[in-house]
Amino acid sequence: MRSGTAGHRSTGIDGVRGLLVLGVILGHFFEITEGESFPAWIGAGLRMPLFIGLTGYLFNLERARGDSITALLRRYYPRLILPWIVASLVHVTLTRELHIGTPLSLLLWPPFHLWFVPVMMAFILIAAVSRWTPPAMLGLAIPVSIGAMYLLGVGHLPPALHHWMPDRRFFIYPVYFFYGLLVAQREPDRVRQGAAVILAPIGFLWWCSLYDQPNVAAEVAAELIACLPLIYLLPVVRGLPIPLPGIAAIGRNSLFYYLWHPLIFALWHADHVRGLALFALTLATLVALVPLLAHHASLARILGIVRPRSSGPSLSFDSPNREPVV
Repeated sequence: MRSGTAGHRSTGIDGVRGLLVLGVILGHFFEITEGESFPAWIGAGLRMPLFIGLTGYLFNLERARGDSITALLRRYYPRLILPWIVASLVHVTLTRELHIGTPLSLLLWPPFHLWFVPVMMAFILIAAVSRWTPPAMLGLAIPVSIGAMYLLGVGHLPPALHHWMPDRRFFIYPVYFFYGLLVAQREPDRVRQGAAVILAPIGFLWWCSLYDQPNVAAEVAAELIACLPLIYLLPVVRGLPIPLPGIAAIGRNSLFYYLWHPLIFALWHADHVRGLALFALTLATLVALVPLLAHHASLARILGIVRPRSSGPSLSFDSPNREPVV
């Protein structure tokens, strides 16, 4: 297995995580202000597949398989599951969606952005309990994901989905998680990395061209061609000393930014803030809150903030060299 430098935290990975969570916030800003616009479309096919792939890449499979399911859940509860539960309860309370079936609904049909943690934990548990090799898990994930993409949609969703089914992301995203896991297990190949550098922009430009031309086959192909090569390049990114301290700081607390930016959007929107000022003030508020809340251990814990001396995960998981993840 490929291994990194023990105890070393990659500024490249933190930077990628920070850019991805900024892309999520920016994408939701365009969705709120402009609806299904072209800027919202650009990131829709990239940011979450890459987040899922990054999680798979940084997931420590051997450590997870050495734990019982109870121990595994206990390990992820303080820094991932608990903040998600708190954010979910705040969401359903403010939107008045709290009812007797809320716990099941939050797990299977989470609202808005809250789907990410249940989907990610599902992939984690599958990888931990299956005992299959990473190639075997990817071999199963490929037909499952591609079949689900055709049936449930990628960008332009079909007019009628089966509402009794769990969230479609449980089915369309396994390929990215298990591909990231496989990439972490293999030695990088320079020829394939060169091919990835060529293919990724081709897939991205193809995806951009499909904004006003719904075509499920093309959308599936474009997303895969754009995202899988970028996931393959994560070992390259990991070794880059990227001097982006502000972006990396956001990446280190990506869970906090991810979970709470819709609430900050709503609060500023209620105060009649509009346009780019809404995005700027939301981001500035989140940035300012992190150091303030980090001083309060209990509050930081339930909100998903990584305190300065903590080594726990923020929206990801332990990598082969124990590096914290999303």
